[in-house]
Amino acid sequence: SGFLYLKAQTTATDSLDRILSQTPVDTHKVSVLVEYGWDMSESNTVWAVQKLNEAIQLAQKLGFKKGEAAAWNALGVAEEIRDSIPKAIQFYKKALDIRASLNDLRGVAAQHNNLGNAYELLGEYEAALAERRESLRIVEGLGDSLRVARAHLNLGSLFESMGLLPEAYEQVNAARVIFEFSADSLGMARTYTNLGHIRFELEMFDEAKRWYREALRLRGRMNDPETLANALSDLGVVLDEDKNLDSVKLAIQLYKQAMQIREQLDDQPGLSALYNNLGVAHKHLGAFDEALQWLNQSLKIRTELDDQPGLMEVFNSLGDVVYGQGNLRGALNYTEKYAAIAQEIGDEKFIQRSYKDFAKIYAALGDWKKAFEYRVKYDEFRWDKLNESRAQDFERKEVLFSDGKKQREIERQKYALEQARTRAWALIGGAFALAILAGLLYNRSRLRARANRELAAKNNAIQRERERADSLLKNILPEKTAEELKAHNTVQPQRYESVTVLFSDFKNFTTIAEKLSPEALVKELDDCFRLFDGIVEKYGLEKIKTIGDAYMCAGGIPEPSQTHALDTVRAAIEMQRELKRLMQEKAAQGLPVFEMRIGIHSGPVVAGVVGSRKFAYDIWGDTVNTAARLEQTGEAGKINISETTWEAVRHEFECLYRGKLPAKNKGEIAMYFVETP
Repeated sequence: SGFLYLKAQTTATDSLDRILSQTPVDTHKVSVLVEYGWDMSESNTVWAVQKLNEAIQLAQKLGFKKGEAAAWNALGVAEEIRDSIPKAIQFYKKALDIRASLNDLRGVAAQHNNLGNAYELLGEYEAALAERRESLRIVEGLGDSLRVARAHLNLGSLFESMGLLPEAYEQVNAARVIFEFSADSLGMARTYTNLGHIRFELEMFDEAKRWYREALRLRGRMNDPETLANALSDLGVVLDEDKNLDSVKLAIQLYKQAMQIREQLDDQPGLSALYNNLGVAHKHLGAFDEALQWLNQSLKIRTELDDQPGLMEVFNSLGDVVYGQGNLRGALNYTEKYAAIAQEIGDEKFIQRSYKDFAKIYAALGDWKKAFEYRVKYDEFRWDKLNESRAQDFERKEVLFSDGKKQREIERQKYALEQARTRAWALIGGAFALAILAGLLYNRSRLRARANRELAAKNNAIQRERERADSLLKNILPEKTAEELKAHNTVQPQRYESVTVLFSDFKNFTTIAEKLSPEALVKELDDCFRLFDGIVEKYGLEKIKTIGDAYMCAGGIPEPSQTHALDTVRAAIEMQRELKRLMQEKAAQGLPVFEMRIGIHSGPVVAGVVGSRKFAYDIWGDTVNTAARLEQTGEAGKINISETTWEAVRHEFECLYRGKLPAKNKGEIAMYFVETP
């Protein structure tokens, strides 16, 4: 098939060469060269680059600036496809200079966007952010709403790459409003897909499903098989995450629909990914023989393509399947294979995963020494990754903050220029007004007194606004953290060795939410969260955030405490008791009733401030993840605590040992229910 593809490609370029040889040598030929070069840039990049260079030479000879700019831009795209990103940037800048000289603002905006893409590929996020924002600024000035929406969507994709998911969500939602108002199906499909990706990254799988379904619904109406296959796969992956029988079976159906499309397109890389997904899905069903059949098909294609990341992925999946069959030596063999590739290409996610798999397999083989060695490697690697992730997160935030400072400085300079102009005109006008003012000097004292009163009033207003701003800042940040932010314009991350984290959420919240209007739903949540806020403050805890119906707080931060575990459990007991009282009142009024799960775990965390405009105090670390898992594996009306927390509170509270129970991505965790009075 590779020979047939090459033959078809050669035939196409020969045909285009004949057409071009018959085209008159004028500006039209420049446009034709650019169009054909653009169309062939992916399938035959060498031919495309040759024709685009011909277009540039002819455009320069004819003085056809518009055509020259289009050719430089297309040449940049071709170099980007060839992974020659510095060359692509060089060519985009040439196109930008020409389009700026022609005052082609739409073209200038497009060049800034392309430069943003290129800088993002290089990982130069600050430069990428500046280019994307400049593109947005220009199209906003043009009043072109659809281009504004696309610019917001591109900014959202950049923020997602930077790991700034709240900022990404904000930008993608801005695009969504415009696309929905304009009934732009393509834009809506892209937006819904991005919203699904963001929710998936946050492990909000139900929300991710909703957006992926919307994207699939729109893609199904379009004549674009490749994007339809992508949409089918996206929904399949998030359904497979449920790992329940019905969801996994539906995921398999979606994968097979996508597979039919990939087969028609002869998309071998796409097929290999689908075969791997089908193997994983059948593994979740316990159908190991079928899983192996699909995975071996994926392995065959990826071996032919020499796709090292793909081979690493499929070896990992094969290892899981044969381990599930009890073939420990086979699992060890596949783990060694994918670990070797991970080390070679520097894939830290799979390096970490290999340490965990080695520890599990050697433990099953009875080689406790090696199992322990790999478990230590896994824990050390995970801790190093946490520190690295934290550093990268703050680095990304600094990029965002630095770019914001630049934007504010530009605005400040513009404002200063306008003020200077205003003062100049005021001086000219003042010269003409002197004669009139001379006749009004007798009123000077009264005017001065009034001006002084107005100035005093303004100063008082400024002071009130400053106090209000300080109060608002202290409402969203701990007081010590707020003072550090005001003093230094940044907050240094801090590690706490012992903190107790509490997560809560409501049982069957989604079902209840579907029966309420948005306004009523927010009112019900507000009543509950206000109740919790008072209890959290009473016991000296720090509220961290709310996410939908989830409430998160912690004891022992920002001021360390010796009683944080006791304080947190006391608060949890009161939260459950007061919620039940409130729900009795709601039931009497015929309103919906919530039941709450609470999970608590104690351990080390890292705390800091994220965001450049909407500051948020947050905590990170395995302690946070474990507390969330304890909440998920708890029961309505109960307080589920870890063994670490139990050790700290067992002399104060009666607790019921539940045994070691499985928690997602955590293995088995010893859990206790606090016996509440």
